[in-house]
Amino acid sequence: MRNFLSTSFTLSIAVFLVAACASSNPASLTQNGPRTIVLNGNEWTEEVAGRFASWYCYDRVNLETLGKGPIRLEVGLFGNPSFSDVGFLLYDGGYSGVLASYRRDGLEHRWDWGPKGNEYAFVIKTDGTGLYLDFTVDEKTKPREIYSCKL
Repeated sequence: MRNFLSTSFTLSIAVFLVAACASSNPASLTQNGPRTIVLNGNEWTEEVAGRFASWYCYDRVNLETLGKGPIRLEVGLFGNPSFSDVGFLLYDGGYSGVLASYRRDGLEHRWDWGPKGNEYAFVIKTDGTGLYLDFTVDEKTKPREIYSCKL
């Protein structure tokens, strides 16, 4: 009986660790090969665009929950130097989203997008705070949403 409990406990821990590792992989359109995401209806792979560098953004409840809830937004860059001023936003922990212009403002990272290219913005401050801005209502807008983001 003791061996059975020990084996069951060990098996439970192993299953938990495998599940945790599997869920930590970023979402991809393809199961095998380089990560593939869909931006504005087109596929982008790490093979062509370079390795993706991403920040995962979560609901800002408190600092203790950072990284423990569902991913609300993934913002990222491409590793290929040819795309140094281009980035992306993926929605709801998935592999689909939009292309955005990217720039670094001092120590902060900023992505802009929209039909004209600047109706929306996402800024990551140095402390990991992510700010979503919507300029379709007012050009001097305050953040509509605030997230906690980690690289």
